[in-house]
Amino acid sequence: MASHGGASEDNPVSLNVAPMVDIIFCLCIFFMCSFHFKQLEGKFESWLPKNRGVHPEPTPVPLEEIRVIMTCDEGTGEVTRRVNSNVVSSDEELLGLALAALSRYQALGKTDVPLILDATPAVPWKEVIRVMDLCKRNRIEKMELAAPMPAVR
Repeated sequence: MASHGGASEDNPVSLNVAPMVDIIFCLCIFFMCSFHFKQLEGKFESWLPKNRGVHPEPTPVPLEEIRVIMTCDEGTGEVTRRVNSNVVSSDEELLGLALAALSRYQALGKTDVPLILDATPAVPWKEVIRVMDLCKRNRIEKMELAAPMPAVR
């Protein structure tokens, strides 16, 4: 019974592991293909109030700038000025709208709101300087010049 060296006595049953490795790989591939990842992008849990409507009214977001838009009709040479979306015809009206907008922002606690001068290239520089002088004389200190729009081709 006792023999000195044979592998057959230490391992009486010879096992072929190649088919078992094949089955393990097949099971791994099956589980990898059938696994579904949970999609987290764009979804999050939230609890909405039930005592409100489906679509609440949005509150207007105040812009933090006062924009003076200046355009020039190349045919007549007439300069048109607007403060935000209001067309103005005189310096007093321009100044009144700009100061009113500035005081609204200051009431909201926004003290560093700029007045942006947005003039097209056809506007004469003397008109732009005139608006800048008008604002400077009335204590509107923070003024900026808007970059010109690129030409559309």
